Amino acid sequence: MRQSPLSLHPDLIGAWRLERFWYAWPDGRELEPLGECKGQLHYMANGYMSVQLVSCERQPLGMAPTDDQLVAAFREGFAYCGRWQWDSEREEVCHHLSLATIADWDEVTLVRRVTLEGDHLLLGTDAPNLQLPEGGFLTWLEWHRLATV
Repeated sequence: MRQSPLSLHPDLIGAWRLERFWYAWPDGRELEPLGECKGQLHYMANGYMSVQLVSCERQPLGMAPTDDQLVAAFREGFAYCGRWQWDSEREEVCHHLSLATIADWDEVTLVRRVTLEGDHLLLGTDAPNLQLPEGGFLTWLEWHRLATV
């Protein structure tokens, strides 16, 4: 039985810092599509969420960036926001997106498998993505809870 849109997992609520983002194939190959990167994930108690990821290797644009520099800058990360819900039967979190930097993700639902151990959160999916549409790999995002004040 699917959970209601407002069914939330209280242990996910809060702010999370990205530790690692990578693709893993069954043969052991791995790829970090943004290279070394950083990001934040926010699960709010009112059911809203947001995520931002950026490459640590991005360069400042300066005062008069070229069109090519602007295009490249927008390829060095992504963000989205919307609502979230917890599916306790499948131990998955569903991100119901309202907007995203990747236009194909506007108004879609992204499902993430969840492994939660204390202040460490691992989210995974095996859905094909825009970078490698053939699929065949798992996408992993490892997070650490940010301290609250």
